[in-house]
Amino acid sequence: MQKSEHTAENTTDGILTTVGSTVGLSFGPSVIAILAVSPFIPSIEQEFGWSRVQVSLAITIVSYMIVLVSPLQGFLVDRFGPRKVILSSIPMFALGLAAFYWQPNNLAVFYGLWALIPILSIGLWPLGYLQAVSRWFDRRLGLALGCANAGIGVGSTIVPLIITTLISMYDWRTAFLGLAAMVLFVTWPAVYFCVREPSLTDEFAAQRAVQKAFGLSFAQATKQPAFYVLMGSFFLLGMTATSLVTQQVPLLMEAGWTQTDASYVQALFGFALLFARVLVGFVIDHIFAPLVMLVVSIGGAAACILYAVYPDAGIVSAMLLGLLLGAEFDVLAFLIKRYFGNVAYGKIYGVIFAVFYFGSGLGIAGLAMSRQIFGSYDTGLYLAAGVLLTCAVLVSFLPHYKFKVGTQPQLNATV
Repeated sequence: MQKSEHTAENTTDGILTTVGSTVGLSFGPSVIAILAVSPFIPSIEQEFGWSRVQVSLAITIVSYMIVLVSPLQGFLVDRFGPRKVILSSIPMFALGLAAFYWQPNNLAVFYGLWALIPILSIGLWPLGYLQAVSRWFDRRLGLALGCANAGIGVGSTIVPLIITTLISMYDWRTAFLGLAAMVLFVTWPAVYFCVREPSLTDEFAAQRAVQKAFGLSFAQATKQPAFYVLMGSFFLLGMTATSLVTQQVPLLMEAGWTQTDASYVQALFGFALLFARVLVGFVIDHIFAPLVMLVVSIGGAAACILYAVYPDAGIVSAMLLGLLLGAEFDVLAFLIKRYFGNVAYGKIYGVIFAVFYFGSGLGIAGLAMSRQIFGSYDTGLYLAAGVLLTCAVLVSFLPHYKFKVGTQPQLNATV
């Protein structure tokens, strides 16, 4: 009887943690500072007279600051646990967003504020939430991670619409205040009441200790070929996927779409990302995850070509891009546990996440500069398609899983 009570309680806690993580990621920096920032670009350009390259450089700065803070996030989460790090970061992130309300016509201040965002929100990048979820699941790990990651899809669907509505009703400064309020009054309570960590009491403590100690150390992981294939693949993904999302609204507006229509396309991208998070999470529990990554990378390449040759099909392109971005971090979080176990999960994820955003910084700046040099986005889009096809080839070299389902200690048999 005692065992069944533990099982029911732990299953409930795992589900609650997944729900809280979904909400947290919906209004986290991955959405607000990266995927949903595109609607702000035209308004900021218009008010200050800055160029597209100058405004887009802020997102590159965010990407490079993520490179610096991601390994530190991994260390903090491994050391203190995800819940404490997440809860302490939420009010700081809200404060950073609110500060944009007082943005002067000064590029240095603009860049400085964006540089602070990844630091203030250090606990809110996906690693913290995904590690919290991964501690509760094994057999349904992919589905659980997909449901948590679906928060980024939810946010990418609704946050651009919220931003566009606030800008049209008020201005872009008020839009930042609105986002800050949502982070503080929606995310913090959801995380506080839902995100949990396995108990350290009675027999469950011993099981958790065994699971936490299962797998390779960080030093051992760096000797595995899979580690470097994952780093190369996610560097290439970073160069393309994020840069395309951040330029999606300006790209469509140049092709003749209105800002409102382009923002709706951005929302459809978010819906596709949401759909992909859950679908891919379910699929990779049953199909070899690198194969899934190969397919969506080819789809992303097709999206780039469509954007270049037939921008009227922006809805199709955005949905293909949403499938790509919806799959990538589901797959990464899943593969780290399958190839390396739990011992250094945070450190490994932090390093590969940093590599992704190092590539992202290059891609965001490169796509904006190619548009300035060549007069359109077409050249950059063709190059992005080539990079994604290269990524598809690279992931095909990933080996079979080292730690399959059922080969590691589990917190309970039903989760």
